[in-house]
Amino acid sequence: MSWNTVSVCKAARLLSMVFVALVGMATASAQAQQVASARGAVVQMDRPTLQQHLHGLGYRRHGSVPRSKSESTDARYHALPHFSSAFSVGGVSYPYTMLGTPPASGQTTRLKAVIVPLRMNFVGFGSNGDLNVTFDPTAAVNNILHSPIFHDAPFLNGTGQFGEMMQRATFWNRMDHDKAWRVRMSPPRVMRPIDLTVTSELGTLTQSNGAYFGDVLISFIDAEAQTIVALTGIAADEVPIFVTQNVTAEALGYHEAYSTAQSTASETLQTLIYTSWLDPALVDPLIADVSTINHEIGEWLNDPFTNNVVPTWAYPPASDPASACSGSNVLEVGDPEGNGPTFADFPTYVVTLGGVDYHLQDLVMLPWFADEVPSTAYNGWYDFPAANLISAPAVYCP
Repeated sequence: MSWNTVSVCKAARLLSMVFVALVGMATASAQAQQVASARGAVVQMDRPTLQQHLHGLGYRRHGSVPRSKSESTDARYHALPHFSSAFSVGGVSYPYTMLGTPPASGQTTRLKAVIVPLRMNFVGFGSNGDLNVTFDPTAAVNNILHSPIFHDAPFLNGTGQFGEMMQRATFWNRMDHDKAWRVRMSPPRVMRPIDLTVTSELGTLTQSNGAYFGDVLISFIDAEAQTIVALTGIAADEVPIFVTQNVTAEALGYHEAYSTAQSTASETLQTLIYTSWLDPALVDPLIADVSTINHEIGEWLNDPFTNNVVPTWAYPPASDPASACSGSNVLEVGDPEGNGPTFADFPTYVVTLGGVDYHLQDLVMLPWFADEVPSTAYNGWYDFPAANLISAPAVYCP
């Protein structure tokens, strides 16, 4: 959906208000920017240090919709198609809600997405305040659009999109007899790039081997994202995916859910995804190209309203001395392998499509959280797409 002139004017006013509010928080927020040695200075990093810094940013979840709303059949609540079920561990029932129809239905769900490119304009940086760097997201968007996120590719359990094949593997022994159940991404619509201005109060610049990387406050990105959703009329049955190239937001990516009251006495249960895209020529494969969006897509499919609770788990594998209690009790399929001290134990899974190598993070599946022995997933798997990096369910924290 393109903005008309009125929408653009409204956007400018609202975004300006958001900008002013965030600048007011700049002093405290700037202290949290670990890479900034001085406001506006460009921090120099070699590649190993850059990799460590980017990995340290990790992934986040943001907001939440109450389960009473996400599980409700009340027609007033508008949301993506979803179903609810539960598993039991130690006599305790853990309900969950995921996208699509119930696996036993045999139906195909096609989920709608809107790609929102964010062109990030860093202004007034450098020792003299005269360095301006623009991060254009064109290459990132093109790479994502042609990736296994939206196109069929070969996986160990067949051919399909990444999310589709992960969910089919997860519910292989719970779906309909004909194995027809699917959850697919429809071809996304792509908005025109939206320009955002980043000053030294809102972000930092890093340079590594001559290439620039930006980082902005997550509060800044999130305020802009929610404003854009409101102004462009993105529907509850669409997920907006905000994309930056070589720019992060105090995290490599995050997914979010929140509810918004409508004038019709209805309520929208909105989800959104923010993903950075990092040039594979400039960073290591573990965090390159679509590794962040596949992490976030997997978590969005499995915990769309960020309200699925599980037993508190430890980072796998238990054999790694670096393993520790995560302190997390949420069903985030990307975090056990991709967001903790054992990150390096799980290399990315490379899928080649159209002559391009795409780097996918390996994720855990529902049976890992549910203490299933053996796993009810396809071939007894606990992880996807590698399928052989985890051989046992989660170890729970004391």
